Amino acid sequence: MVSSFLTSFSGTSPWNGGKLLLVVLTITVSLGSFGLCPPARGGEQMVTIRVYGSILYATKKWGAEAGEKPEPLEPAHIDRWMERCAEDGASIVLWRANCAGSLTYPSKFTALAGEAPLPDPNKGMGIAEVKQGWPQEDWDWLGEQCGRFHTLQAAITAAHRHQLKIYLDFSTFDMVGSWCTQAAWPEGEERAWNPDWWLWSKDGTRRLAGVPCYYDPLVRQRRTGEIIEALELGVDGVLLGFFSHCDALSGDQQCEFGFNPIVVDAYQKRYGSDPRDKVDPHRLYALHGEGFTAFVREVSQAVHGADKKLVVSVRTDGVHGWGGKPGGTWYYGGLGGNDLRDGTTALPLTAGFYLEYEKWASHQWVDGLLCAAPQEGGIKAAAQLKESTGLPVYLFRKYTGFKGNVSGPMGLEAYQAEATAIRGGALDGYCLLAMQINRHRWFLPDWVEIFGE
Repeated sequence: MVSSFLTSFSGTSPWNGGKLLLVVLTITVSLGSFGLCPPARGGEQMVTIRVYGSILYATKKWGAEAGEKPEPLEPAHIDRWMERCAEDGASIVLWRANCAGSLTYPSKFTALAGEAPLPDPNKGMGIAEVKQGWPQEDWDWLGEQCGRFHTLQAAITAAHRHQLKIYLDFSTFDMVGSWCTQAAWPEGEERAWNPDWWLWSKDGTRRLAGVPCYYDPLVRQRRTGEIIEALELGVDGVLLGFFSHCDALSGDQQCEFGFNPIVVDAYQKRYGSDPRDKVDPHRLYALHGEGFTAFVREVSQAVHGADKKLVVSVRTDGVHGWGGKPGGTWYYGGLGGNDLRDGTTALPLTAGFYLEYEKWASHQWVDGLLCAAPQEGGIKAAAQLKESTGLPVYLFRKYTGFKGNVSGPMGLEAYQAEATAIRGGALDGYCLLAMQINRHRWFLPDWVEIFGE
């Protein structure tokens, strides 16, 4: 039973006007994969720790009861997280260490959380402007705690002490460098992020902040270096995650971003026309897909060269992207099971790329796929992906219970039915992103009701 993993937290998040708790943890159940022996329940359990939220709650900077004061972060806090994971039968911890374009552990590639300055909180990461941001006090506190010791190294040590494997949950597209640019953080020198590495607008005047262009070899080199750095510290594997705060902040104008000079040049050479004058979204997104495949290949060489495992996120419709409603609703199963890589179907995305998972599988570059699927028939669509690639496939779902209501299009019984089917062998695993994961009277029904006894 996994229900004993989380301690009780109360309080609210400073984001979005202090309305709801941020993502702290993701719970994943995977069946018979990663070369590990399945436990008695018939499936591996994986727990993803959202590091910055966990630090802020563990130190009581967030969610303190009346009269409680913040306390400094110690390695013992992280050890207790791992101990709870092990006690609840988990075998793998996914360590999601990114925070607002920085990391919660020291890196030679980017800022430590709290180190780079905060921007105007009313400026969004994409082209939309939203009232969202951190209080300076919380940002400074987080930075102080992350500077006390090497949190990733402490996590690796603690995980292995409790016979757990630990994977880096890599922030492939989540606000990368958004608060660590050269202009905002000149003292960062080579660690500062070059905004020209983000996706360019069609007119070349704007950048989709936080979303890197993986067609650019400089981006691939920089980000692969970050992964190699974590491998050298001793993580056991890597997940290329697709979670991104930029989804709903990218606007709704079709095919507005992704016109980086290197991509425009490749498009002109291949198709004989300038995409900035008239673009075929399928051709443009196919090029970006080739760039992402190059990144997968390079990461695979590093991960497999270190004798570790690599899992990559995918979607059953074959195209990932950003842009308001069409970009953001996929987390709730708002996508189709039909392959959109047909060159003709409308792609109402602000930016996007083809997922070349068949190529990844044929070259044995990846060891599994974390799959977003439609609400209706999701298991069947994911199973088709498994059949076409021959790779282990783990179904991804986002879940929130709040004041007795399950948010999103799926009800609690639908989640439970999927989990039951997957435990019975329908797929290789089940991944649940539980937004309100703390045990609080408001956050019901609890995510553990999906998995049952």
